[in-house]
Amino acid sequence: MSLNLSLESIILLLVFIAPGFVYTRTYTAYRPRYYRDPTTFEQFVRTIVGSTVIHAVILVIVALGAVLYWGLTGQFLYLSDIVDPAASISDYPLPVLALFAFLGGLYLAISLIVARRSASFLASGALVDRPRWWTFILGEDPPEPFLLWHTMLQIEPLRLNLIPPRLAIQMRNGEYFEGDLYRMRLVGDEENTVELALRGVYHRVPAQSGDDSSSQEMQSLTNQVLLLKSTDILWLTRNDIPN
Repeated sequence: MSLNLSLESIILLLVFIAPGFVYTRTYTAYRPRYYRDPTTFEQFVRTIVGSTVIHAVILVIVALGAVLYWGLTGQFLYLSDIVDPAASISDYPLPVLALFAFLGGLYLAISLIVARRSASFLASGALVDRPRWWTFILGEDPPEPFLLWHTMLQIEPLRLNLIPPRLAIQMRNGEYFEGDLYRMRLVGDEENTVELALRGVYHRVPAQSGDDSSSQEMQSLTNQVLLLKSTDILWLTRNDIPN
């Protein structure tokens, strides 16, 4: 079966590269922001490598199925029994072309599902959550250049069983907060601004001139979620004693 070379090349390129693109986008969406965004070249290489691995895994499974068919039936299945390389596409009946189109679409759908599932598996959990078979085959995952906010407020508390971590925060305007970290999100492309959500918060207003701020009584913000932005924070500490 022959097609126009340019059209065939475009179709094969799209089918080949689509799983890697889905894998890269899904993996990046799960992972926290790095110090710098991956360059276009790095994203392209990740897409190519991801597509190659995904297609290789699927084709190995297909090959195992062919070997299993030969082992059970003792008969060989030739590609010429399905497709005639010398025939033109116009020589095939429409039902056969529809079947080829369905199989091609099914293969593409399976590859996209595998790409999304594998990216979710690799990116959604922490490095310490890898199953034993993963570590046995591939070894320990290399460290990633996470922002210090993510390391100190999410990765380390998880390892130390400090969930949720208790934070003490001094704002630039003099306000003081203590509370449990409920959620953290990284925003901003250049300054890597961090947004923090706290629960169980105690608040102390800024001290007036001449007053001792440490002597002021802390006020509880009951049943409230407090949102803070890192650009407004003067300093922050983490309590390493489990609650």
